[in-house]
Amino acid sequence: MFPVIFFLWIIFNGKLTPETALLGLVISTAVFWFACRYMGYSRGAGIKFARLILRVLRYTVVLVWETIKSNLYVSKIIYSRNIEIQPHLVFFRTNLKSAVARVVLANSITLTPGTLTVLLSDDLFCVHCLNSSLVEGIDESAFVKQLRKIEEER
Repeated sequence: MFPVIFFLWIIFNGKLTPETALLGLVISTAVFWFACRYMGYSRGAGIKFARLILRVLRYTVVLVWETIKSNLYVSKIIYSRNIEIQPHLVFFRTNLKSAVARVVLANSITLTPGTLTVLLSDDLFCVHCLNSSLVEGIDESAFVKQLRKIEEER
């Protein structure tokens, strides 16, 4: 946490001079001491939070990548004259523990073209898929794997 506070100090000052660096060190130290002493902060909590942030960023990258792949697939369906659409409703259960993770999964499925979360009830999902090939592996998708890692981190 200390390096983050000091880094923010430098950014908010807009320049790095010996005076601002020295004053930033003093203020960053004081804020870090206060957080550890009176707010229950520990160095381990900071490391755990940093790992969680990295996992969330990784999930965001996976979401963008899966969205791009789905866009290309749906575009192929739209521009192809011979492909017949075979919509499916798929029911599956997930072992994600938190309600937040399940909602994030439902929204991620809906954000990717060609799929739509129709129902979310506890751990039961109902997903409408544009084509049968989108059904395969939906219960163990990259989203589920990344969300499990995030839950483990928390």
